[in-house]
Amino acid sequence: MGSVNRKNIIFFGHSLIEFHDWQKRFPRHHVVNLGIAGETAEGLLARTGEMVNIYPSADLVFIMTGTNNIAMEDYDFLDSYRDIIRILSSAYPGARIYIHSVLPVIFEWISNESIKKVNQMIRALTEETEVNYVDLYPAFVNDQGEPIAEYLLDDGVHLSGSGYEVWCRMLDEIINNDL
Repeated sequence: MGSVNRKNIIFFGHSLIEFHDWQKRFPRHHVVNLGIAGETAEGLLARTGEMVNIYPSADLVFIMTGTNNIAMEDYDFLDSYRDIIRILSSAYPGARIYIHSVLPVIFEWISNESIKKVNQMIRALTEETEVNYVDLYPAFVNDQGEPIAEYLLDDGVHLSGSGYEVWCRMLDEIINNDL
């Protein structure tokens, strides 16, 4: 295959985005990693304008945020998420935008029940704004609904290689079907 099918893909979010080599995983495409550890939805919103100026073209945009907001007991970040979606939809009118669910954790300061509630709100937001929702949560829990430890590093929040592989297999389907 030539460069005809090469797409511009942007990954935008917090540490789970930053800590993976997306270009290596999707070598047929031009991939930009705009993840920053510790980032909140408000931080993403603050960077969105600069992002669209530096990267004026995108075919696919994958966004993940919310974990750091939940860790700070900030559940009022959906307006920031809505603004991010509005800006990106306007800046990249032909792009497909994918919003990821927040992943489960094994971390005493973050409740997976809170994550599930936030994911319901994020799903509703994607329906309202007509963007795509990527529900990763079920792939990261066992039959009892507990996080699968082997997918997480010892900190219980960040992903292991196995966790990234699960995520990337789900993205393979999206990218291959979308392009």
